[in-house]
Amino acid sequence: MDGVEQGMVGWVLQGRYRLTAHLTAGRFGDFWVAEDEQLRTPCAVKLLKPELFQDEKALARFERETRLLASFRHPNLLQVVDHGQTEAGMPWLVTELTRGRNLGDAIGELALTVDEVRSIGAQIASVLAAAHAHGVVHRGLDPEAVLLVDDGTVRVHDFGLARRTGPTGDPVLTAIGERLGRCEYMAPEYIEETLLDARTDLYVLGVILFEMLAGQPPFVGRPSTVMEKHVEEDPWVPSEISEHDVPPWLDSLILALLAKDPGDRPASGHQVAEALQTGRWPL
Repeated sequence: MDGVEQGMVGWVLQGRYRLTAHLTAGRFGDFWVAEDEQLRTPCAVKLLKPELFQDEKALARFERETRLLASFRHPNLLQVVDHGQTEAGMPWLVTELTRGRNLGDAIGELALTVDEVRSIGAQIASVLAAAHAHGVVHRGLDPEAVLLVDDGTVRVHDFGLARRTGPTGDPVLTAIGERLGRCEYMAPEYIEETLLDARTDLYVLGVILFEMLAGQPPFVGRPSTVMEKHVEEDPWVPSEISEHDVPPWLDSLILALLAKDPGDRPASGHQVAEALQTGRWPL
């Protein structure tokens, strides 16, 4: 922790949530271990990164994330139990305290089996299906946004780039030509700045499934090269480069998720979850 973060230990939010230790960093905010002094139970608190305290767009994204996370529930979604603002107007949210590691670390440290890949992927797909049913597109999905809990379940979080779509959609906070997130996890339509919808998240889920099996995303290299490949180059068939015995149906599912044209991808997260659970594609 730097000096600013060290000075935040001991902060009490709303006279109730006392920060006790830095837990982990997110895209725009950091998670802290906290004590709910009213219930005498541990919890987690997410606060905007100190260096972003004066960034109006970052503040707006954090407030949007809080609002979206509080708008629906799912067993594999990191659950928000409270939220508010400090006296200085700094937003915060309180979540369940879960112990585990993010998927990005796990891919490098664990030899995930095909069955584990299927289980993790199905849980992510199920969360996406719930979000999409509420008109929410994650837009920032990557392995760092997926927490593998010690009990074997998954929690998806980091909705800082998420948007609610439709006629009551959220205002656009990203300028034309500005792309946030990691280029390895960008769908072609995001790179080309065309319409984004639920199938954009499903493309990224395909990238994550590919990476869990192959040890790296389908396209790597310099950012400009990676983005060009997302738009123009076909990925490898996972079974051709994976050390796992990848079944043909899983190859087909991942390649369908990685289709350049969103219309050629599975129609919903529900379909993807069902395919991963039953071991069948097409359904």
